[in-house]
Amino acid sequence: MRILIVEDDQSLHRIIRRRLTEEGYAVDGCFDGEDALYYMENEIFDCVILDWMLPKKDGVIVLREFRDHGFQTPVL
Repeated sequence: MRILIVEDDQSLHRIIRRRLTEEGYAVDGCFDGEDALYYMENEIFDCVILDWMLPKKDGVIVLREFRDHGFQTPVL
């Protein structure tokens, strides 16, 4: 399973990534809303963990644009 973590808090990002990797998941990550939308629309993920308060574009806008483009990937 491939997961994208979108979290701008570096330490929290690192903790989540480490725990998911330890459980055997393939994990990619980014730190702002613009990069998140790019990754979400151009790569295939089984799940996205999306923070709401992000630089450049907040998580609500990212999710709205992602859904508006027809993507159905589960987002937490």
